[in-house]
Amino acid sequence: MSGIDYDLAYADRQLRRSRHPLRKIVKKFYLENVLTDVRGPAIDFGCGAGQILARLPQGSLGLEVNPRLVDALREQGLNAQCYDPEQDQLSFSELPVGKYQTFIMSHVLEHFDNAAVGLRTVLKSCKRLGVTRVILVLPGEKGFTFDNTHRTFVNREYVFKHRLVDCEGFSVSHMSYFPLNVEAVGKVFVFHEFKIIYDES
Repeated sequence: MSGIDYDLAYADRQLRRSRHPLRKIVKKFYLENVLTDVRGPAIDFGCGAGQILARLPQGSLGLEVNPRLVDALREQGLNAQCYDPEQDQLSFSELPVGKYQTFIMSHVLEHFDNAAVGLRTVLKSCKRLGVTRVILVLPGEKGFTFDNTHRTFVNREYVFKHRLVDCEGFSVSHMSYFPLNVEAVGKVFVFHEFKIIYDES
């Protein structure tokens, strides 16, 4: 994730988008597509403007690299903490073991220069923490090209090519696209998403 400019302007843009009335209505359907698979207290890694975090079960935690976003979320009464993935090397060393059941990375993995290595590291850390489910949400092809902070395009082909179906004590239990479970839709529709669920194997 190095070299990406998570500055104030980036944070303010995310906050503005999350508060837009029309976007909030549309976003509800996308959020439900993620929340329906959450089990117990969860870690929302890269929680951004907090749309998912605000609806997670009690005891959940949001981790975010941008201090401006963390301040805004705390002002809303949400449990959010600043996190430095480069310093901590994605080990989540300060989090308690056995507290969280689900780990969510929604529109985060595509920001990694090497998504396969990053994902394996995250899964290994989740295993140590006692997390039993990991949920990934990634942009489709057009959505990926829409944001210049994106680094790695992850689709079904990428998952199989990099042998990410079974790794670090987890196995893929679900892969789908939303809305419309057809990957090709993502070539023309910016807001098409790819969801992967890993369960403890």
